[in-house]
Amino acid sequence: MKNILAVLVNYGEDQLQYLEQVINKLKSFQKYEVSIVVNSNIPLNINGIDLVNVIQLDDYQLLPLTCRQVIWDHKDDFDVFLYGENDHLFKEHHIDKHLKYTSFLPKNRITGLVQYEEDSTGKFYPAYHAPYNWDYDSVEEHNGLKFAHFTNIHQATFILTKEQLHTIGSKFDFTQFFSPSRYSKKCKVNTDIYQFCGMKKMICIDEFEDNLIHHLPNRYINHISGDGTPNLSIEANNKMEKALKILLK
Repeated sequence: MKNILAVLVNYGEDQLQYLEQVINKLKSFQKYEVSIVVNSNIPLNINGIDLVNVIQLDDYQLLPLTCRQVIWDHKDDFDVFLYGENDHLFKEHHIDKHLKYTSFLPKNRITGLVQYEEDSTGKFYPAYHAPYNWDYDSVEEHNGLKFAHFTNIHQATFILTKEQLHTIGSKFDFTQFFSPSRYSKKCKVNTDIYQFCGMKKMICIDEFEDNLIHHLPNRYINHISGDGTPNLSIEANNKMEKALKILLK
């Protein structure tokens, strides 16, 4: 049985109900032994957490980065490493798929997840906005499956095998930011992995639904779905479906 270190970041009390859901789901995995560390600015008393690191900082935008220090401290102790914010629901099949894809993708390719939110009308993809879109020229086929690159690499999470972690650590100080970029300090904790490490982030579009991760608060969809306004969840869902049809041709 492979063992997983899941390191999550929590700030304040507002989202503890989501953190509890994330913890419960991780601890329900059947094929993996999961150890959970939470780096938080406040003490926590949630069943299933193996260790809470209470961290005081002047700039709490740097709190997520402390999770990379924990991962690196245990780089030889686990088979798989997860990073996530306290409101992103990892599921067991996310690990299954990452390991499956890693087994046949070139070493300069790495898989990741796409955030979604959901209401009664469908899914909304917060990362699918402004200039961000699929790179329609990036489609590749490996082991009978098609993969493509989505240009917004921030999805508040990453999954790394031990080998991938060691490869990155041989090039960079994993505990520090790698280089300036357009992403904020909070986001760079995960985007660094995909932007600077020589591994292009690819999403398996043949198994797209298996590579989505739920942003539990549904914060963005709730902000845009007001009375008298268009239901943008439907529009966003249609946009994604059209894009996938083009990519899969």
